Amino acid sequence: MNTQPSAFYLFQKGLKFALSNIWRNKVLSIATIFVIAIIIFIFNIILSINFIAKDAIADLNKKVDLVIYLKDSTDLPQAQNLMQTIQNLEGVDTVIYTSKPQALEQLKKTHPDLSLSFEKYNLGNPLPASFNITTKDPEFQQPIIGFLSQQPYASYLSNVTSNNDANIIASVSKNLLQVSTFTKQIIFWLIMTFLIGGALIILNALQMTILMRKQEIAIMKLVGASHWFVRLPFIIEAIVYGLLAVLLSFFMLMVLSSNLQIGYPNIMNYFFAELILTILLSVGSSQIALHEHLITKDL
Repeated sequence: MNTQPSAFYLFQKGLKFALSNIWRNKVLSIATIFVIAIIIFIFNIILSINFIAKDAIADLNKKVDLVIYLKDSTDLPQAQNLMQTIQNLEGVDTVIYTSKPQALEQLKKTHPDLSLSFEKYNLGNPLPASFNITTKDPEFQQPIIGFLSQQPYASYLSNVTSNNDANIIASVSKNLLQVSTFTKQIIFWLIMTFLIGGALIILNALQMTILMRKQEIAIMKLVGASHWFVRLPFIIEAIVYGLLAVLLSFFMLMVLSSNLQIGYPNIMNYFFAELILTILLSVGSSQIALHEHLITKDL
């Protein structure tokens, strides 16, 4: 009684044929894997530059501060209302209120000698209450200052100072933003290059393999092998190309990042995403390569 071979048996046979064919064509296989890996590596480098630029912008923005000093005549309810108003302004990230007693306590910790001189000369507490404002972007700093210069808010303030490095930070942030925008624009074209270039490389490698195994495919079809069984070794071979290419590209990226001491956030998410995309690309390329020989030519 004839029994159909199990799916596991067919997979074993397909895997064996695929690995045997990769080994048989070592030079072609290595060249295919290396070229695909280089394409993915270039894409990852551009993506990494975009991440680094975004992180740098975020770090710089945290350093852009405005310090608003309040007049002694400004009471607590007025200060609280002003704080609420500032928090609702566009571009404001955080607002920290420091009262006069808190300012004196901070001075005692950072400059104890100066605080002792206040007590020595009976100066009391000459330090004003203040707001420390952190903006989301340097470009919001001047509009906030302009808003607070209007009445009735200006009557509560004694002085407004900004970070001494604000102009430098704004300039650097602007340049980094341009880098981030540029990388976003070319990432699309790199994805297209990866999809088209990777597909063509795998397609070309499989076409050469199929041509070398043309007679074997014909014999397999003559003895009654299904199209699925004929396709399976080539599908596995294409997937192996894709998997090894992704692993090689990430190995090169890790070597580069370790030398430059650069960290990449959520790298495993991008690794798995590229892995899945490459597998789908490999399977699709193998199907295109085999279709001509299994259907059109009907070997």
